[in-house]
Amino acid sequence: MTDEQPTQCEEARQNNSGESRMAPGRPRNAGGRRRTIAIAGASLLVLVLVGAWILTPGRQAGRPGAPRHVIVISMDTTRPDHFGCYGNTWISTPSVDALAKESILFRNCLTAATTTLASHTSLFTGNYPHRHGVPRNGFIVNADNAMLAELLGDAGFECAGFIGSFVLEQRFEFAQGFKHYDQDFTRTIHWQDGKRTEERGATDVTNSVLEYVDECDKSQRQFLFIHYFDPHAPYDPPPPYGTMYGDGDIPGKMAVTSHPTTAYGEQKPDMRRLFYKYAGEVSFMDAEIGRLLKGLRAADILDNAILVLVSDHGENLCDGHGLAINHGWTVYDTEANIVCIIRLPKGELGGAVCEGVISNTDIMPTLAAYLGLPLTSRVDGEAMDLAHLDQLSTNRTRFAEATKPWENVEAGAVWLNARKAHCVRRGPLKYINTPYLDTEELYDLSSDPHELHNLIADSARANDVGALRAALRDWSASAAPLPMRFESAQKSDTMRRLRSLGYLSGDPNDDDGN
Repeated sequence: MTDEQPTQCEEARQNNSGESRMAPGRPRNAGGRRRTIAIAGASLLVLVLVGAWILTPGRQAGRPGAPRHVIVISMDTTRPDHFGCYGNTWISTPSVDALAKESILFRNCLTAATTTLASHTSLFTGNYPHRHGVPRNGFIVNADNAMLAELLGDAGFECAGFIGSFVLEQRFEFAQGFKHYDQDFTRTIHWQDGKRTEERGATDVTNSVLEYVDECDKSQRQFLFIHYFDPHAPYDPPPPYGTMYGDGDIPGKMAVTSHPTTAYGEQKPDMRRLFYKYAGEVSFMDAEIGRLLKGLRAADILDNAILVLVSDHGENLCDGHGLAINHGWTVYDTEANIVCIIRLPKGELGGAVCEGVISNTDIMPTLAAYLGLPLTSRVDGEAMDLAHLDQLSTNRTRFAEATKPWENVEAGAVWLNARKAHCVRRGPLKYINTPYLDTEELYDLSSDPHELHNLIADSARANDVGALRAALRDWSASAAPLPMRFESAQKSDTMRRLRSLGYLSGDPNDDDGN
């Protein structure tokens, strides 16, 4: 990737089941990683012991003046176009909008994968799925991955995670590096067709974080990872959010013509109600994020932290392309473009807006660079200089992949998702290839943000198609995943719960869970 032209960066400065709630993550044994010292002679013993003390995990200070704390807030299944700071005019999101005014907002952040576990593993490793080896939900995060919590734990941070859904449960080894991992799913949702899934709402997640913060050692550096799951189907926001936006026919409520998906034509009333319930989930989550931030500010953590607010992927809401309400099947921007907001300590650079194309694989190395921490392994992502985002290249090239269908369409490929939809984004151009359907697409997002006009046959775009096709082909050929393994110890339970979330279909006794 080469940096040639700087992009615009505007700076407008403004002021369960199954496991323990406090289940610790797996002890670290690689990547941060325990040092072994060979003593050449007794005369070096004292020097070696002093050196070992300095290098002991927990004693790496990072750069002088680095923030004391790190906070990562993940919003599952959340579209940027449902927030005021991303241009929405009818959904109430005052908390995130206020946070954006104190932060750097990235308009073009691409997720590495459009499914929860694969995307979060990319966020925490800085690697694309075809390197970290998690193709989709239900697989085990390989222990050879160097995870963000491990990096920060080795640098002296107390690492605590608070999870909203079983998809990130400890059974999938995503908890590597966490000392405190809260996965107490107290909310059970029953679908009308009899399916059920365990999750917990934003109120419970926020309560758990604030209880932890109230009891933790305030002199200890903290890494807090908070995962909200509410906008994921089934959409069932609590009062008053469930009826906050109505169905388009209630006086005083937002008319259906204001909904983003009306760009694709008239929608059926039942679909409209789902759109409004999804919006209600976003507003409910926003209110709880506001309560969380208020508590973190009162505890003197927020202003001494670097905070990342990010979504793992979006959601199709009948946005054209013949799609229903779902995610994981495509890499259109309805799924692949995600929220990314980074707040620096004390709101430094608040109000900056960056248009450059980035990936959630860039976040882990960016945090490491900002904190002055060395990475222990190669990453696909690229650290961003947050103080000089005006120098971010407009020609950055980033990739994303789909994770469905779950059926085995890979035909012996090295990487399980090799034949599913994947894309390359460079500036405003986006090229999509879906091998199992034998289709290609090219969109210019500057003039066609909804990806409705496929330019693949436009002869004037032949050079663009050739360059992007080659970039995606080379990226795909670089696949070298760590060994992949579907979670099998509690297989029937895992399959049932994945199915209840809409991630797979078919016989629960299928062997591979693909």
